[in-house]
Amino acid sequence: MQSPLVTIIIPTFNRLNWIPVCLDSIKAQTYPNIETLVIDDGSSDGTVDWLKSQPDYAFAQVHVQPKNDGASIARNDGIRRARGELIVFIDSDDALLPHHVETAVSIFDKHPNLGLFCCDSTLIDSNGDVLFEGRTWHQIQSKLRNYSLQTGSRSLKDIFEFSHIFPGFTLPKAVFEKIGYFDQSIFPMDDYDLSLRVAGAGYEVHYCNEPLALRREHSGQCSGFANSIDTCRKQIRTLNAALQRNPELRKDASLVNRRLAAAKMELAVSRMVAGERVGGFGMMLRTVATNPSQLFRVAHFGRRRLQRLVASV
Repeated sequence: MQSPLVTIIIPTFNRLNWIPVCLDSIKAQTYPNIETLVIDDGSSDGTVDWLKSQPDYAFAQVHVQPKNDGASIARNDGIRRARGELIVFIDSDDALLPHHVETAVSIFDKHPNLGLFCCDSTLIDSNGDVLFEGRTWHQIQSKLRNYSLQTGSRSLKDIFEFSHIFPGFTLPKAVFEKIGYFDQSIFPMDDYDLSLRVAGAGYEVHYCNEPLALRREHSGQCSGFANSIDTCRKQIRTLNAALQRNPELRKDASLVNRRLAAAKMELAVSRMVAGERVGGFGMMLRTVATNPSQLFRVAHFGRRRLQRLVASV
């Protein structure tokens, strides 16, 4: 694979204040052979007209969806339009570090059966300031889940147990032709679902334990706190779908039970925080009863916070 064309797909919906940062990060890439597609999902904030009026961003091809159908539908439209051999995904409120594409291409060059390249992300706020004293998404999640993560190949079992953050996902276009496109019905877990399908289809997945992207945390995120109950339920759907596609996962019953219990615990906590305290607390007790290892998650949640929630049940 020598200097293949790489298509970067950017779905956007009312992100006029942040999409310039995203596009600037693409202009700054050290890899030269890039096609950039912006798929606008029915923005009402003037994104399309503004982009078309900016000579600095003329390198980006702008395509407008007929209606607001969701980010996954927009990404799928981008995949169909892409001319690149490799496709990189980045949302319009996020950004890529300058050597992201060059790094991904070099990994694909070394691994002929590679179906997915993913990396870590530094977390930033709505103003672009670095959050959590520079700790990355995977560093935070690894500590929360007591899971060690290093650069290298990730098996289906590995991904089932520990998912990866979406910014910078890079795949050959040919992979989509084999396993299918993004599933909007399971959004925002469509990236997790995709990675499980890639690994489940026999492709190699490579994780780079380096922050090659910036993920912006803000109140308008579809995967944010306001939508946590829906996100947790879709996570459980995603895991069950993987088990149905790849029943060999069930050979490691301990892993499957532990992972499903962790997902149910996340849902229980989300329900309690959202005010569904009786239902959430009941789910928490049932989860701990079937998988006592989840007591660690309860402890991490915080004794005082849990006491306040329980007291109101």
